[in-house]
Amino acid sequence: MGTTATAPSDFSAFRTLSTSTATLTRATSLGEGIAISQWQRSGHETLGYDLPGHHTVSLYLQGGETSFRVGSALHGGAGKFCVLPAEHHSLWCMNDTVHFLHLYIAPERLAREAVLRLDCEPRALELRDRTYIHDDTLTALCGGLMNTDWGAPADRLAASSAAETVLHHLLHAEVRRKAAPPARGGLAPAVRRRVRDYIDAHLADPLSLDELAGVAALSTYHFACMFHASFGESPHAWVRMRRLAHARGLLATGRADLAEVAQASGFGNASHLSRVFRDAYAITPGQFRSAVQLR
Repeated sequence: MGTTATAPSDFSAFRTLSTSTATLTRATSLGEGIAISQWQRSGHETLGYDLPGHHTVSLYLQGGETSFRVGSALHGGAGKFCVLPAEHHSLWCMNDTVHFLHLYIAPERLAREAVLRLDCEPRALELRDRTYIHDDTLTALCGGLMNTDWGAPADRLAASSAAETVLHHLLHAEVRRKAAPPARGGLAPAVRRRVRDYIDAHLADPLSLDELAGVAALSTYHFACMFHASFGESPHAWVRMRRLAHARGLLATGRADLAEVAQASGFGNASHLSRVFRDAYAITPGQFRSAVQLR
């Protein structure tokens, strides 16, 4: 994950459901490290998830009142959510007709938001394991996801924006600091901010690993290891993500042509930007700009 738009089939929970009696209604990628799917199933079946390696937000759309998670006294039902961390184990008894929505989130994607939104190391946080909860904010956001045509560029943008807001909500409502002592290693908070700010100020420049290591006053090898510990991904992936975010901002204003956006974002030329943008978001820069202007 992390180099192209992440397909639903890249997530193990999706693959588990694909081999069950559940029927896929629709599914799509919503960008790097995030995808969505809608399912329906009937009859009795037991499903298990064992360390899926990604986070899952599940919303029951219809049915599920007699379905339950083994070990929990709670039952499903329309409007109820489950938040399942990447490292969780669960077994589910599905006993009736259920229609449900799944949002799959790569840990790296949530880690980015932790650095950007909370200014803290992702290793210090954990997503809470939640079963059959009510959350009005999540309900409203998932309503936006349901009421869009995931195949249309303009609606895909709306769905992607709603999914990003779900990420922000999870960070503020369903993430907590780990009880265990923080892991050793990583960049000091002041150094992490200095490197992050330097990257954002020099996106148009050909940044190198040696240059960023110099900003941190570390050897190149040590810096690369410490960066990954503090940011949740490699320097290359982080810089690429920030360049794409900058390009999206410029495209949304509509005031610069594609070549100017590419140069200002560090992609060199319009062709390079178009290829990377399409890989990351599954739409072209032109489609993105048109979709933004329609909103």
